Formats: sequence, C-alpha cells, structure tokens
Amino acid sequence: MPTAERVVVIGGGLGGLAVAIQLASRGYAVTVLEARERLGGKLNIIAADGFCWDIGPSLLTMPWVLDDVLRQAGSSLAQELDVIPLPSACRYLWDDGVQFDAFASLPALLQSVAAVEPRDVGGFMRFLQYAHQLWDLTADTFLYAPFGWRRLLDWRLLTQSWRLDSLRTMDRAVRGFFVSRHMRQVMNRFATYNGSSPYRTPATFNLIAWAEFGLGAYYPRGGMYRIAEVLTATAQRLGVEIRTQTPVRTICHQQGAVQAVETMAGERIATRFVVSNVDPQVTLRTLLGDQARAQRLERRELACSGFVLLLGLDRRYDHLDHHTILFSPDYQAEFADTDAGRLHATPTIYINHTVHYDPDHAPSGGQNLFLLINVPPLAGSAIDWEATKAAYAERILDRLQHFGMADIRAHIVSQQVLTPRDLQHWYAAPGGSIYGLASNHLLSAFLRPPQRDPQIRGLYYCGGGTHPGGGVPLALLSGMHAATLLQTDHDQHPDAGVSQV
Repeated sequence: MPTAERVVVIGGGLGGLAVAIQLASRGYAVTVLEARERLGGKLNIIAADGFCWDIGPSLLTMPWVLDDVLRQAGSSLAQELDVIPLPSACRYLWDDGVQFDAFASLPALLQSVAAVEPRDVGGFMRFLQYAHQLWDLTADTFLYAPFGWRRLLDWRLLTQSWRLDSLRTMDRAVRGFFVSRHMRQVMNRFATYNGSSPYRTPATFNLIAWAEFGLGAYYPRGGMYRIAEVLTATAQRLGVEIRTQTPVRTICHQQGAVQAVETMAGERIATRFVVSNVDPQVTLRTLLGDQARAQRLERRELACSGFVLLLGLDRRYDHLDHHTILFSPDYQAEFADTDAGRLHATPTIYINHTVHYDPDHAPSGGQNLFLLINVPPLAGSAIDWEATKAAYAERILDRLQHFGMADIRAHIVSQQVLTPRDLQHWYAAPGGSIYGLASNHLLSAFLRPPQRDPQIRGLYYCGGGTHPGGGVPLALLSGMHAATLLQTDHDQHPDAGVSQV
C-alpha cells in the first residue's frame, strides 16, 4: 500500500472525482486540478431569476455504481443522497396525439404499449429479453472492468459472439420486434444515449434499452448536481486536494514517463502519475503537444452535440412528465440531416423539469424547463451558431405549441440558450460533442481511446471520452477503472514507474 505517492488528476468531472476517491481511499496523495470554478464537468447547474436547471445528465441509471464509489470511501448512496425511483422513465409524445409512458411497473408498461399498438405487446417482451441478453453478454467484459483486447477472449463471447447482433443496425433489429412506427421510434431513441444514429450504429447497442427498462430510472432529490456535490465532499473528507480555477498548461514527460504537471500560472507539480479527465483529443493536442496522435483521433466521427434552451416559466404544464420526449415526425430524416451537418426543421425535443420533486427549483407556481435538441457537432458542419441560435430557439418554441403549450411565449420569464460552441468552450469537448466519439461503426466499442496511455508511462485517462463511454454511471466506472490500472502498475513497479503494456 503506497503511503504518499502523488497523483495529479486533471479535470474534476465525474470520472476525475471517482478516480480521486478511489486512489485517496487506497493511500495515495491526490490533487485534482479543475480549470473551471465548479466541479462536475458536464454534470453541472445554472441558476438565474429564481430558477435552477441541471444542464448535463438529467437521468440516473445504475445507481449501484455510485454506491460502489461511495462505499470505497466508507459511506454509501443511502447515507448521502435521497434517490427516488421514478414511476416512469419518460413520456413520449407525437404530433398525431399518440402517447407512450415508460412505466417502471411491468403491468402498467405493457398497458402503455398496448395503448399504442396491441400487436406490439408480445414484441416488446421479446425485445426486453433480447436487450437483457445483450447486457448479460457484454456488461462484465465492456462495462465493469478495464477494457483490453485479451478480454475479447472471454469464452462466453467466443462461443456466443453471434448473439451480440453486431452486423445489423439498431433500427434493423428493432423492426424485427415492433409493428408500430411509434414503438420503433422509442427503441431507436436509445442510440442517442451515446450520441449516435440508430440507422448506423450496431444493434449491440440495443442493450441500452435494458439499462432503462430493466434496471430502472432514478432521480436524486435536490437535482442531479447533488451527485457532484456529494462526490466532492467525499473526496475532501479523504484528504484530496481540490484546486478549482487552475487550468493546466502541459503534462511534462521525459524518456516516455510522466515527470510533472505545469499549470497555466507556471507552477510545476512533480508526479509520476497523472490521470487526465480531459477529453483524449484535447489531452494529446494541448497538454502533450502530440499532434500526430491527436490528428488520428480527430479524423474519427464525433457524436452529436446539443442545442440547449433553458426556460423559466411562471406557470406549469402538468402534462409534461419529469422526462418528456416530443418526437420528430420523420426520425430517419432527422438523423440524415444531423449526419450531413444540417439542422432539422422539426427536430425531436427532450424536456426535463424537476419541480415535481424539488419545488424550490422554480418560484412558486413556476416551472424550470430544460430542452435539449440533438444537433451536429461543430466539425463537419457550417452552421453559424451566433447568427442562427435566436431563430432556432424560436423554431423550437413553435414546435412546443403543437404539444399543448400554445401560450408558452406569454409565460417565459427567464430564457438562456446554449450552443455547441458553448459546450466546446465550457467542457473542452471537441466539436461540442456531448459523448466524445460516435458509435456509428461495427468496432466503435473497441476503438475508444485506451485508459492507459500506450506511449507515456504513468499517464491514464478517464471520463466520457474514453472507455466505457459517456453518461453518469459509465463516467464513474471509467474513473474506477483508471484507479485500478494505476494501482496495478504501481504495485508491479513501485520504484521504476509503470509498464508500457
């Protein structure tokens, strides 16, 4: 067990906080350097005019991952947060008046499917079984452990690889289960959980549906940002040094090994171990000056970005669930436009509000609406967001009028707009991509940047830009995996640094 080995974590997102907690609980001296004034990364918050909005992830799945992180620090999820199982993961609405509620109760869920299309009830049950099978085949190998090519030799994958359904697209597989275009659209939507297109990404990613339908959806009372606050307090309790507003200039390395980290203020922090919670592209180009490796990543397709509209209202629309999707009438055309770098005229709109569980997130009688529209990343798109954002916001408000909010403009008392340029600037996210690299490829799951740098000893990566991907539980898992890799290497080579394996 190390006693005072210094580890520097660059970036205080969920992955960075998770790795800091894991390492501090094992005896390492950990310093977290965060460029912004607040921790949390993409899990963040905006408050204005008496309203409060979670502006990153708005849904908690796989809460046991967060519990595992806290238990490593001698606490638990039950001790730290009031986590509410949502009675419905999401409400789905269409222009033609069809409604589908993704209830947590199976009988209510099946009734909701039957209300859309009775013939799809059996197909839905078969789809759940299929998604569960995909989850069971992949979770241990790809989610719950650091990824390595040797893990592909797992006997279950070798003998049942055909069950991974990687040669079809998500949409093609979904069509084999559902008659209704509405139910197909619901299942295809899960591709957006990693910023990809259901018409291009492998059907293996249908396992995402199991994470929501089979494992449940949750909300931490106080808002999603409470997760970042709890992790921050936990890290500090363990002695982690957290320094905000401390951007890093470079990761110093010599003869293939980490030597130090240098801040923008010129401070040099000696260390043999660095974990970067900054996107791998940015780490390579900006912090390492490795233009060749950065360019190889930059040639790959980015996941979608987002156009965010924050609305503070002086009334409530009670037909909106905690999570609500207003679907585009032509989903395939919407993804075709996004893939081509264009804005779609009638986009799908995701809406989240939290006043049902946290009334103080808006003035009395008001409502805090967070609206997210998937849009192209900056790379490969010629959209001038400064010239476009106001008109696009009006287009979104026009769309809302078709879904029971005809008078919404009269009730807006606070409004903010965030574009891909804002996301790129705030989070050092290439192209403003929400999920890093896209998964629109047969080998996408295997080609994410590795968590152990293959050329520089003592350098590791965590966060949504690396394995196993984006979202709250996966970002936390990436931090846990990075800690495991670092400690394993350190235990094997306590004096000479770490191996290059």
